[in-house]
Parts: sequence; C-alpha cells; structure tokens
Amino acid sequence: MTNDETASRLKTFALMLKFGHDLFAAPDYDTAALQAVNDSMTLLNFKSAAIFEVQDKVCTVIGQYGQTTVNPNSKQALLQKQLVESIDLQETPLTVSAADGTVPELFNGSNSFFCLKLPIPAAARSSGLSFILLLEYDNGIPNYVCNTAKLLGTSIAEALAFHKFSTRRFWKNRKTVSKVLWWGVILAVLSLLMFVPVPESATADFMLKAPEITAAYAPFEGTVRCCLKQSGEKVRKGEVIAEYDTEQLKYRLDMAQAAVREVEAELQLEQQNAFTDQEKLGKVKLLEVRLAALQVSVKEAQWYLDHSRIKSPADGTLLLSDSKAELLTGKSLRIGEKVFEVHGGKGMIAEIAVNEENSSILQKKFSLALFLHTAPEKALAAKTTGISSYPELTEQRVYCYKVSAELAGDDKELRYGMRGVAKLSGAKVFCGYAIAKRIILWFRSL
Repeated sequence: MTNDETASRLKTFALMLKFGHDLFAAPDYDTAALQAVNDSMTLLNFKSAAIFEVQDKVCTVIGQYGQTTVNPNSKQALLQKQLVESIDLQETPLTVSAADGTVPELFNGSNSFFCLKLPIPAAARSSGLSFILLLEYDNGIPNYVCNTAKLLGTSIAEALAFHKFSTRRFWKNRKTVSKVLWWGVILAVLSLLMFVPVPESATADFMLKAPEITAAYAPFEGTVRCCLKQSGEKVRKGEVIAEYDTEQLKYRLDMAQAAVREVEAELQLEQQNAFTDQEKLGKVKLLEVRLAALQVSVKEAQWYLDHSRIKSPADGTLLLSDSKAELLTGKSLRIGEKVFEVHGGKGMIAEIAVNEENSSILQKKFSLALFLHTAPEKALAAKTTGISSYPELTEQRVYCYKVSAELAGDDKELRYGMRGVAKLSGAKVFCGYAIAKRIILWFRSL
C-alpha cells in the first residue's frame, strides 16, 4: 500500500469521525437530518440525496440535499417518496434504475438510485421507527458507495435516534426549556388560584321604595271630572285627590227619589182606602214591597255619589298612575283600576331582585352594599329585612327573588324610584368552584 493511499484512507476515516461528531452536536432533530444529507456529499459524491423517516407505515421526507429547509410538497420530494414506498426494502441495499419501471419521471436514461435502510440502535427499535437513505447517481453507482453508505448510515441513524428520543437534548434547548418553565409557572399559579378562598358574590338591580305603599282603586266605572293633586305632592289621609263626573249620578238619584215619593203618595192613599175596603190590603202590601225596592235604588245612587270623590288612604307622597293630573282628568276608569299610590312611612327601603342563578348566596348569611346609578362611587349601607319565599317574574321576564333591605341612614338626596346595582357577598368558596359554576350555568342556558 503506497503512502498516498494510506493518507487518503486516513483522511476519509477522519472525515467519517467528524461527520458523526457533527451530527450528534446538531441543535435539533431537523437540523441533524439536513446536515446528514449535505455533509455526506464529500464522502459519497452523489447527484442528489434525501433521507426519509418511516413511522407506522407513514413515509416522511426529513432531509433534502442542497436545501436549508425541508419542502415535503415539492415535485422531486413527492416523486422520491413514491419511489421509496414502491420498493420492498430490507437490510440489504437496493439499486433502482429506469429498467425497473417504477416512477419513470425520476429517470432520464442514465441515472439510478441507491436505497439503504439505516440500522436503528437497539434502544429505539421498539418504537417502530426506521430511516431510509436515497442517493441518486449518473452513469452507474460507484463501488465504494455501498460500504461507505453503510458506515455513514450507522452514524446517521444513531444521531437521529439520539435527537428523536433523548431527553437531554430537550433540556439543552434553552428556548424549549424556557417555554416549558414559563408554562409550568403559569399552570402552577392557575392551579393555586383555583384553591384560593373567595367570597361568593353576586350583583342585582334594586329600586328605592317607601316602607309603606298604599294604593287607591276605582270604586266603580265612570269618568274623572278633575284631579286636584299632582304626582310628588304631599297629601294627608282623607284628602280628596280626584272626583268623578257626577251629573249622571245626580240625575239617577233624582229619578229614584221621585219614584219613591210617587209610590209613597200612592201607598198613603191606598192605606186610607183600606180602612173601608178590605180588598185594598193586598195592593197596600205590593206597594210596600215596591217602595222598598225603590229605596234601595236611592241608596245605591247615593252610595255612588258618596264615593265619587277618591280620597287619600294615608299620609305620604302621591304617585299618580298616569304620572300627571292632566292625563287623569277626563279618563274613563274601570272598576278596580289603580288610580294612584301613596308612599309613606319613615325611612326608605331597597327592593333587590336576585336572579335565580345567584339565589344560592341567599341560603347563608350575606352582606350587601348598594350603589346608585346617579352616585356609583358611594356605597349605601343597608340591612336585610326580608327575602321572598318564592321567585317572582319581573318586568325583564326573569324570575327573581325579592330581597328587602332597609337603608341605615336618612339621606335627604334620595328619592323614591331611584335605581342602582346591589353587590351581595356571602360565604367563602374556592375560586375554582365559582368559575366552574359559572361555566356550567352558561352551558345549561344554551
């Protein structure tokens, strides 16, 4: 063996050692695959090359010669993949030429392909993973390719398996470790927050009302002649608020009284005649019955007149149903129709409508704070005085429990009918429970 041949072999051996060392030093799996194809050009001297990964009978290109990134959808990659899938490759390398008739688009008449299934390390064989090296040559495949490709293939398979399955490579990647640590910290914080005790809270709308509300209703059908008071005025008990038009009622009373006088006169005459004619006694009795019926009509007409003036049932502030006296004047009322309300009593209460979804907070002791829409920065202290035993349908077509609360102070700026938001705070529960409850209620409402 000459000195030149010895030097050449030593140089080739050094290149193989450096080739394997560089693959293991690659930062990740994809870089190692691309580096394996491009760096092997010096030792194998091919026209083109590619490495395929086969996992669960699925073939995927992971490295292409002359490319910085893998493009599995390129025409060449798809044709090479079709070629690899069409051959039954075992441990022995195969040479594929145009005469074999598989994927003719890859052949130009003088080229051929060298296919080698790389040996997988023993530790990775249970995964079912395998690698295939595909080399393209013009004018036949050189004799040295088979042995050299086998030697390089061992280093390639070991390096790729190392990058694929080694956990040390995972932790050496600072970017990956940083992401994992950050996500771990976030998940840990979120997990701890799920067990943080927080007071069960809820919000609900409320309206300020008087402690005592007395309503007046129309005693009979008729037309309102006039309304003497306006909404918001202070009224006293027994004070006249509105009057019916009584012209027709007076006419009915006069007619009934006239009929009574007529029957009384006729009855008096018949009673005198009955002293001499006993047959007149029967007519006298009929006239007495008729007189009693007419007297009832008189009492009825008098009752309508006596109740034609609608009076205030209590002391307090007047609230007309039609908001203005002018709207009530001339209005035809039905029996039992609300005409007005009188808001009285000492102090002021808040009526809070708690949605059924939040009614669990009412089962235990809770506190509340009221915030008016007109002064949201100031909390009104209030004390709960009562909770309805069943939900009621509100104006918003939602069933709510009515909670009554008495205001602690006497603020002169407060007015009946003011609205706001009430914040209710109950017993402490885990934050995770409160979130899960909201999510479940939301899904059930779909």
